[in-house]
Amino acid sequence: MLMATLQVKRVPDEMHAALKQRAQEEGPSMSELVTRMLRRDLALPSVTRWLEAVPPAEPPDRQVDIEQLMDDVREEQT
Repeated sequence: MLMATLQVKRVPDEMHAALKQRAQEEGPSMSELVTRMLRRDLALPSVTRWLEAVPPAEPPDRQVDIEQLMDDVREEQT
């Protein structure tokens, strides 16, 4: 199976160190670990697709008496 090469530039030092430590703890090479992480992340839907799948929320069906609410707030402040 042919595989492409991906080079990631400008990885922060602390992220690189954490990745290296994780690979040492779990056993695979850094490349294998990153491939697993990418595979796991790409198996999830994008935020856009996820939001498209979530039905829109229905607004609550309630009437608010603004005048009464303002009177109640004023009363609490006195």
